[in-house]
Amino acid sequence: MKNTTTWTSALLAYGILSVCTCGPAYSQSILKAVKNRAERAATNKVLNETEKAVTKGIDKAIGSVADNGEEATKAHPDPKDQADSSEQEQKKIQSFSRYDFVPGDSVLYVHDFSSDAVGELPSGWNGNGSSVVVDLNSIGGKWLRMAQRSVVLTANEANFGQDFTVEFDLVVDIDFKGWMPPSFQFGLIASGDKSPTANALLNEQKGDKSFYVELSPQSDGGNYALESSENYTRYFNSPPRSDNRMKNWYRRPVHVAMQIQKERLRIWIDGEKLYDAPKGVAKKGEFNQLFFKLASSPYSDEQIGIYVGNVKIAKGLVPPQQQLLQSGSFTTTGILFDTGAARVKPESYGVLKAVADLLAQDNTLRFEIVGHTDNVGNEQRNYTLSEQRAAAVKEVLINTFGITEDRLTTAGKGASAPVASNSTAAGKAQNRRVEFIKQ
Repeated sequence: MKNTTTWTSALLAYGILSVCTCGPAYSQSILKAVKNRAERAATNKVLNETEKAVTKGIDKAIGSVADNGEEATKAHPDPKDQADSSEQEQKKIQSFSRYDFVPGDSVLYVHDFSSDAVGELPSGWNGNGSSVVVDLNSIGGKWLRMAQRSVVLTANEANFGQDFTVEFDLVVDIDFKGWMPPSFQFGLIASGDKSPTANALLNEQKGDKSFYVELSPQSDGGNYALESSENYTRYFNSPPRSDNRMKNWYRRPVHVAMQIQKERLRIWIDGEKLYDAPKGVAKKGEFNQLFFKLASSPYSDEQIGIYVGNVKIAKGLVPPQQQLLQSGSFTTTGILFDTGAARVKPESYGVLKAVADLLAQDNTLRFEIVGHTDNVGNEQRNYTLSEQRAAAVKEVLINTFGITEDRLTTAGKGASAPVASNSTAAGKAQNRRVEFIKQ
């Protein structure tokens, strides 16, 4: 109100000045007009401030209801909302119906940036630009924002082996202005005699062998290409392909998955298999590094948003059927859930289909589905969450794959049966698993 009074006084002062420089009759007319205008402006100012205050109060009230009323809503869920939610989740999972990716059995490396400082390069990583960890409030979690003209290497030091998988999430958010945005590369290196985090690899992403996928975004789609090398010689090349589906990847997280079995290389993005190359990578050497690279462009850094997150590398690719024959059960870290929730993510489709195929091949086969968590959080909450996740997996197998209910039972063990140390990120990821036990 103080600002409103000051502004009104200024207008009146202007009117008085006008009166002093004009004739009496005309001066009275000006003064009256200025006074009316000042009164209207003051009224509008008060209304605007009131509207802001009301809006702020509504937002606060909505936030209060969301924060304080969550448990009450959960206690009395609307059956229709539950049915709609279940149907939506089923549709999301079915949208990955061509996704046959199954992750490695043993988690080797995990980095989700949750413990990294915002504004810094992730702990242990190496880079040659200004790529830093940021919060994406609209999406949630922490992400590595790539800077233009930069390369980053993970903190991993171990070899991946001959059979392994690599996964990460990607967000592309570009303010397209008609110019060509920078291309983005991700790939793997077998560093040979060099350390996997050596500075030399920032200058040239080559080693005993290597490969990269290059994405070139455009406002209406984009191009992608694949190339691999043995030492410094090209080993495999797939020229750029134009694909308007790329525009569906923008401004939301998409899941990137790679599976390497000796020479065979398969790559999926957002549930679609982009490559299946039987001799896509050289035999020599063992991969031990994942890299990300963003080129330069006429755009400013503020206009280019390339973010990566939730990096996971796992080795060993023993088929579920073989595990089942050997031990009477099999375990997977490939059924993914929203953090702290029991909602099955669509990226779990490949593993779920493998389970459903086993059940379809043998009508006498029955499973107990057992959920496990890491040791983060309340012990009782982890038990409950593990039970809910096992039940969610059962529901997907019934509703999406047509498995009859009598062939599946569920249980939850929380963090009571770890298979790895909970002192490392990789160990925690290994303990967050779903187990299928033959009955």
